[in-house]
Amino acid sequence: MNKDGHPIWFEPNTEKGRGSKRIVVARWLYENDKEELTKGQILKRTCGNKRCVATNHASAGKVRRYQKPGGATIPSYCANGHELNDENLYLHVNRNAWECRQCGWESKKHNSPAHALRDVREPYRATETHCHNRHLYTDVGFFLENGSRVCKACKWLKDQKSAMLRLYGLPYDRYLAMLKEQDYRCWICQEPFEIRSSNLSPHVDHCHNSRKIRGLLCRACNLALGHFKDDVDRLQAAVRYLEQHRD
Repeated sequence: MNKDGHPIWFEPNTEKGRGSKRIVVARWLYENDKEELTKGQILKRTCGNKRCVATNHASAGKVRRYQKPGGATIPSYCANGHELNDENLYLHVNRNAWECRQCGWESKKHNSPAHALRDVREPYRATETHCHNRHLYTDVGFFLENGSRVCKACKWLKDQKSAMLRLYGLPYDRYLAMLKEQDYRCWICQEPFEIRSSNLSPHVDHCHNSRKIRGLLCRACNLALGHFKDDVDRLQAAVRYLEQHRD
């Protein structure tokens, strides 16, 4: 007991009383005194003391995780009152458990105030043939992420924008303007760019010393400058060598 007369659980070999036995005891006391908890439901402490096992200092928290595939029957509603229909229920691949989409959306909105989210959660488009940017899945493809379809074209574009800002500090609108200025061709070999191509996709060329962006090149030309270490004398020597051994 503590100084207020509330029961405290203590295990000498566990840090701050966070042993699994304390959790089992706290849940057993709460279920016998108040109500049965849903599988996976968190028992929160209103007093802030992790060792406290008093039932009047506990409240049933939210739950997002449900039965494993092949386990018991999934309830019709989650612990927060959301209907678990085909649209609102999905299988979390990493956790291998069924979860409520509405609970997940509300949790993200609550925990990410700095990131603007939609005021109303968009329904899961399980049968849609295109993404919200109107890309046809049959043309660009998609992959599943936490039970939702993710457009490969939109994901690639998002990664491109993020990488350009992170690596070069280059906004995407400036990148598009550079493409237009170069007539969508490599600055050196003048080969036309092919977006998402392994060899002819545009690469941002920059000085490794000053970090200044010089232009957009194809993969081969960009690698060539790198192999020559951006040395003008080496490049001129290579030109003289080729001219000397020209057939």
